[in-house]
Amino acid sequence: MARRVLIVEDEDTLRFTFEHFLAAEGYAVDTAADFAEAIGKVESADYDLVFTDIILGNDNGIDVLREVKERQPATPVVMITGYPNVETASDAVRLGAFDYLPKPVKRDALLRVARMALDHKDLMEEREKYRTNLEAIFQSVDDAILTVDLDMNVVAYNEAGKYFFSLAAESIGRRYVPGEGNGAFLHALTETLKTKRPVETQRTECVVGGSEKRVVSLKTSPLVDRTGTFSGAVMVVRDETRLDDLEKSFEGRETFHNLVGSSPRMKEIYAFVESLADVPTTVLVTGESGTGKELVAAALHYKGGRSTKPFVKVNCSALAEPLLESELFGHVKGAFTGAIKDKMGRFQKADGGTIFLDEIGDISPGMQVRLLRVLQEREFERVGDSTPLKVDVRVIAATNVDLAEKVRLGQFREDLFYRLKVVRIHIPPLRERREDIPLLVEHFLAKFRGKFKKDVSAVSDEVMKVFMSYPWPGNVRELEHVLEHACIVCTSGLVTQEHLPSDFMEHHEIHGHEPATERETTLQAIRKALEKSGGNKAKAARLLGISRITLYRKLNELNIVHDE
Repeated sequence: MARRVLIVEDEDTLRFTFEHFLAAEGYAVDTAADFAEAIGKVESADYDLVFTDIILGNDNGIDVLREVKERQPATPVVMITGYPNVETASDAVRLGAFDYLPKPVKRDALLRVARMALDHKDLMEEREKYRTNLEAIFQSVDDAILTVDLDMNVVAYNEAGKYFFSLAAESIGRRYVPGEGNGAFLHALTETLKTKRPVETQRTECVVGGSEKRVVSLKTSPLVDRTGTFSGAVMVVRDETRLDDLEKSFEGRETFHNLVGSSPRMKEIYAFVESLADVPTTVLVTGESGTGKELVAAALHYKGGRSTKPFVKVNCSALAEPLLESELFGHVKGAFTGAIKDKMGRFQKADGGTIFLDEIGDISPGMQVRLLRVLQEREFERVGDSTPLKVDVRVIAATNVDLAEKVRLGQFREDLFYRLKVVRIHIPPLRERREDIPLLVEHFLAKFRGKFKKDVSAVSDEVMKVFMSYPWPGNVRELEHVLEHACIVCTSGLVTQEHLPSDFMEHHEIHGHEPATERETTLQAIRKALEKSGGNKAKAARLLGISRITLYRKLNELNIVHDE
């Protein structure tokens, strides 16, 4: 079908000339001599392109442009004038004119602009069709979807997202602020915007519609535009409340904010966390490496009233004292060599929320003094600045060492110790809650099934016997790593002993096959490791999965004679 073009020109000669040029190229051409005639034609027919003179006797072509764009927004309009000036050109561009042709208009120029305008119209229509299809898919998905820009401003959401995230039309372009109890949403988006990596959370509780509690799984992913530029994040939330209710009705409580276990010890911890969630007091979480201290800290934060505020994590053993001081408290420009600008510290970033200080037992005496002041007065000074800054932060600390013993040895301040342990939560090692191992195995298999797209559904009876008898010096983290390795190499639906890491099986042989007391297990493991390594302490430590310093300390504690 011929493309339909309207020419609006008050000079008869030019109007007939333009009509002849375009008709000769196969266009279906209508003409109008003034504003009224032009609008009458636009009201009665759809046009693919409009040419209009700016000066139409007593009328104005700018008014034609305005009326066409109001009635047929997708139709390109080309302005023609014998007296070009900046003001009319500016008005034409502002109102959406496609191009601006000065007189005299030559045939080639007229036809070239017509082709360009129609090609542009086709492209815009194709893009709109594609956008409409995507919008239909976007709105029909049952999962709640939300996209935000780099500043956490809402870009788009679907119908399910409107309900889950409590959004309205006016939310577009405004900062996303989750409701109370939905801190996991903010945490996941913040992590993705910060790291440019996906974040996935399985089975967490949230509040929708202002009051209704739901159990959801959520995933955030980086948002990248067509040029490959990172431009924000997209969050997809799946409602799994019904599935969760069904599982709980058969199995009872086995998980709690990513903590897994139904043993009496773990249920006590769940109840304790519930009671402490809305209490602002400092909490000390203790337990061996790999037991899940960070998960307990996260549960305390996201279960309470601070869940919509930041949850800031700091590994105190990973940084030397000067760097740790700057990281925790921030610094001002020029405070030290390399301080080229002001830096906000972790305490300031956590204002209103929670700061998690992991490996607190490793901080220096100087840092202990500064931390004590923050706990007592809720204020601190940035490095290089004497102005105190007030913060409202809940402090959760964690350690895998005996702080009371460090106090006795003069290595840790007693006053800080008592400030930290206002409330203490001890996470038992995995060997003391072996009844949770089958649940943990099931949990990690489900996790890695999704991660590696493999249908690994169970472990063999022999593997479960190994797991149930092994003392797990690395605790839950070690079990997770063992199962991750097994899922990677497993080519069937069942994990067998041949899929377990070789170093794990070596450890299993060293540690023995029957549960024993912690002291007996440790003693037996160290002796077997020393025997297997020919007395080489470094190799024995590697076999045990501990540092050489820790090995020497255990040798002394257990009164095992060893050569230096």
